[in-house]
Amino acid sequence: MRSSFFLLALPALGFAAPPEAPRITKIVFSGSGCPNDSGSVKADSATLGDGAGVSFSQLKGTDTDNCAVHIQSTGGTPGWQVAVREITYEGDVNLRGHSELDTYTQVFWSENAGNTGTLTGSITCTGPEIKEYLTVRSSTADLKFSKCTGYDGNPGILNVNFRPVVQGDYGYYDFKHASWKLEWRKC
Repeated sequence: MRSSFFLLALPALGFAAPPEAPRITKIVFSGSGCPNDSGSVKADSATLGDGAGVSFSQLKGTDTDNCAVHIQSTGGTPGWQVAVREITYEGDVNLRGHSELDTYTQVFWSENAGNTGTLTGSITCTGPEIKEYLTVRSSTADLKFSKCTGYDGNPGILNVNFRPVVQGDYGYYDFKHASWKLEWRKC
């Protein structure tokens, strides 16, 4: 009896950015922390590679705000999907007494808005005061991947909605920057 062995070639799972990352072609934003006609959000990067980021000029307050950023891109290598795996926010934070700053970020792709991920972070003041430039970092293992890029290299519209919330005695935030670490995989 003759035995045959077949080697099955499976594509390697890609966890690095594709050979050519999509170029960001348009950023639209809205919300009380970044009104759409204000010019208060600027892209820090020209592509969706291993990461992307934006700078804020009006995301500040004493209770809550939201800033929704919608990113369109094109020109990436076909056959890849991308997801946000970590979000970092930086800015001036002042908390007094027993107060807390919570951050909520919803991430989804327009083509599949029902598949939304939420990342949360928190800073708690238990002493007299926190008054400094701080970083709030959130990550997730529940990745929400884009559609597979086609010949146009478009992964779809990435939507990131950030909402800081102050609770307790007193709090103030003035966020200046957000950055996203991205996870890529072949599809």
